[in-house]
Amino acid sequence: MAKTLSYAGAVLVPAGAGVLLHLWAGWSMRSPVRVPTALALLAGLALTGLALFAHNALFREGGSVVAVVLLVAGLGAVWVEARDSRIRAEVAECVITGKARATFHPTFGEGAPSEKWLYHHPLDCDGGYPSEFTAERRVGDAGRKVRIAYDPAHRMDPVLAEDNVSHGSLAVPSVLLTLCAALSALAIVGEGRGESPLW
Repeated sequence: MAKTLSYAGAVLVPAGAGVLLHLWAGWSMRSPVRVPTALALLAGLALTGLALFAHNALFREGGSVVAVVLLVAGLGAVWVEARDSRIRAEVAECVITGKARATFHPTFGEGAPSEKWLYHHPLDCDGGYPSEFTAERRVGDAGRKVRIAYDPAHRMDPVLAEDNVSHGSLAVPSVLLTLCAALSALAIVGEGRGESPLW
């Protein structure tokens, strides 16, 4: 019975933590109460800490080190995916009102972002926001209509709606958390045989 509960815990801890973190990240970034980013992040870190504590409690000998790393990486990927897909949740119909202003951004040495030009486009949008958006290319001249995705809480800069795509995918955190669960289950088997569960 205890072994069955351990196996269930090995699966439920990463899966449950991943689902809860995704729900929290999505809600906090779209909430009408505008949860501050720092508070949202602290709550996400607290949930990750609880998941690590629960994972460690499953194993008398510390469990699988690799499984712990996969758990943290998987929860981090969940946060990134939720942030990227939800933070710019609104789209405004806008008109470019003037010529784009160009600014040059030099590089600051090895390892720094490469030099680039940024083009700042003045806008007239339904609702009054945003009044400007920045891109690495000229999007159009005065009078052109554009759809702009923006964060109502102003935590990230507006972008063209067509460029508002998630950088991550639920597949990435799902694979990481599934591997974590599999290695955790193998670690439980190893404990029963007296093997060291450090892989």
